[in-house]
Amino acid sequence: MEPLTIDVDEIDESGQEWQADLPREFIDGVLRGEPPTEFHAGGAAHVRARLTKLGRSVLLQSRFTVPLEGQCKRCLKKVRLDEPVDLTLTYVPREGAGEESAHRGDREPEAGASFDRETIDEEPYSGKTIDLAPALREQILLAVPPSPLCDEACKGLCPACGKDLNAGDCGCSPTTLDPRWAALKSIQLEKKEK
Repeated sequence: MEPLTIDVDEIDESGQEWQADLPREFIDGVLRGEPPTEFHAGGAAHVRARLTKLGRSVLLQSRFTVPLEGQCKRCLKKVRLDEPVDLTLTYVPREGAGEESAHRGDREPEAGASFDRETIDEEPYSGKTIDLAPALREQILLAVPPSPLCDEACKGLCPACGKDLNAGDCGCSPTTLDPRWAALKSIQLEKKEK
């Protein structure tokens, strides 16, 4: 796997392109890690980014797609998606950033917020190297849909016979009552008079 790091000193002041391949194993590690998703990698992804140097800070802008595969949660068919991932993040030096950094670190988040809105798109780094892997992992997880679904209108499988209802009706009675609830059918509730 190509290293997912950049050397701040090697970035041109006018900005430059950066690219790397994310192998299937990396994407599977993200999708199967904690918390696990219902997807696995459908292949490798290629990341292209624009790096812009702002003093010792580095602005990273990227848009790429991640191939995902899973089973539809309704009909169990294989689902393949190419999910877009957008990443815009400013890496700021952790040490020696001067007066502005000291004030930013002292500022309390707004009441009711768990973060400072002004620094939400900033990530600190130490030394001369920035590791992009954590940000890529986070953005891939944020882009993954909650559950695989082949189509919003998917009818799923018949709970009685297991036939795919997208292919047609199976003939089973749609009002089949679960035998565990049958005893409740005979209960009569009395209406209270006021």
